[in-house]
Amino acid sequence: MKLCLFLLLWVAAFSASAQTMSRADSLLMRAQQASKQKDYPAAIKAFQAVVKEPTVKPSYKAAALYNIACYYGLQNDAPNALNNLRRAIEAGYVKADHIAADSDLALLHSDKQWPKLLARARKLQAKTIIRRPEDVKLVTTDLDHFWTAYAAAQRDTAHAEAIFRKQYFDKASVGLQDYRALKIASDATFTKRILRRPQYYNSIRTTTLALADQKPKIVAAFRRFQELYPAVKFQNIYFVVGGWVSGGTVSDAGLLIGADQVANGPGANTSELSLVQRNRCAPVTEMPSLMVHELVHLNQGPQDGTLLNYALNEGMADFVAELVTGHVTNARLHPYGNAHEKELWADFKKEMLGTNSSNWMANGLQETPEKPCDLGYYVGYKICQAYYNQAADKQQALAAILSIRDAKAFLAQSGYDAALAQR
Repeated sequence: MKLCLFLLLWVAAFSASAQTMSRADSLLMRAQQASKQKDYPAAIKAFQAVVKEPTVKPSYKAAALYNIACYYGLQNDAPNALNNLRRAIEAGYVKADHIAADSDLALLHSDKQWPKLLARARKLQAKTIIRRPEDVKLVTTDLDHFWTAYAAAQRDTAHAEAIFRKQYFDKASVGLQDYRALKIASDATFTKRILRRPQYYNSIRTTTLALADQKPKIVAAFRRFQELYPAVKFQNIYFVVGGWVSGGTVSDAGLLIGADQVANGPGANTSELSLVQRNRCAPVTEMPSLMVHELVHLNQGPQDGTLLNYALNEGMADFVAELVTGHVTNARLHPYGNAHEKELWADFKKEMLGTNSSNWMANGLQETPEKPCDLGYYVGYKICQAYYNQAADKQQALAAILSIRDAKAFLAQSGYDAALAQR
């Protein structure tokens, strides 16, 4: 049994957090511990407690019901698996493709109710999907709350953590709630990250508050994406301040963007940032390509845990963003990558089928003035580019890139390895 991905990410983040646990939080932690031990009866009981807790978020309740269904499935208890799956779907767990492919529920596939449940999930899922680019909302209320809290925290640094909690996190949108759970280690760490960069944050306030003005350009980019890939699904965009923990991620709420990492431009004072932070700090003018990059993550196929698949998922996001907007996301990687492509590929091949990505992805500590980090993005980009360039039907090629199921087979089909060897 694999714990629902969002809950798994949540408990991993919260286990290292200094945030105060609510009753719902502690129940989720208890359920996760039972899941780790593969004690299915105990896990079912723990998740049932989550479901009954009045303060639990609706999305967590739905995910808990789904996990209960899966645990019953692993115990060959079809009636209870079916009943809890039905409850999960009605509660909002409507990821039909995931439900259909989950081996934990394989015993239900022969039940006459199975196709009806999948159809119900797809019908409800369709209601949650944004199909028109102009219907995408850019939510910036968290930025307003942050800057109010920031001003107060600067005046009273001794109580800054409590100020941010009350004036920023306690007023969070659903996007910031998810971003906080997934990315922010603790309120204390967040506060330290913010307050130790006063020149930077004081210099980007105006820029962040003007991010909503980028909507026409973002909508235009999304419309172009839809022309190239009609099946694209859109999400609302939440701009938050994260203290330099993540420039962007995706949750059920939408695209979650760390606005303080995309606020570069005239007037921004980056002297307090580290080398890798300065290099990663994107200007506001790159907003359309950055939004397409994050949107790709919503629309791409699943990961298999290998470095190769991780690199492809990030590389395709860069490649598709360029295809849609004409701008190369993470362009800083390309001069070095192009100059050292063969040696990078030789090194990457040695590790690509393993699960250790520490030398290629999110490896900011390895950034130097001579060599950038995150070169797995470049490798993944080049493989996707090779696949697309050799394809006769470009629209079909883009669809294939976005729906990769077998990373190793996709690499072979791209011809990248052989073509590079012949240069």
